[in-house]
Amino acid sequence: LVQVLVQGHFKLQPHCCFVIVNMSCSGTLKKFMEGKGFGFIENSDGSGDVFVHFSQLNNGRSEDMIAGTAMTFDIETDNRSGKTKATNVTLSKGGGGGGGGGSSGGGKSVGKSKGK
Repeated sequence: LVQVLVQGHFKLQPHCCFVIVNMSCSGTLKKFMEGKGFGFIENSDGSGDVFVHFSQLNNGRSEDMIAGTAMTFDIETDNRSGKTKATNVTLSKGGGGGGGGGSSGGGKSVGKSKGK
């Protein structure tokens, strides 16, 4: 049997892959590999980096996962591997800013006009 924290109360479960070990953590996105969809959050309590996958975002998209963005999250531990991951991830308002820039080649040109 495994004790699982559910909405602030521990309940015994016959079999469970993940157990919440820490709720309402905060930190800053340290690194994100957009092509792979995951990265690492630097936990503000100094306990080390936490793996994060963009599918765990409550708000925003993978494009919003910019290094330096502040966020809150819960931490779960996989009973089989012993590794931790961030869940219930919420990007803080104001975030790390929008990447912006870049050229997709599909927009209109702004500025000097051709000719003359």
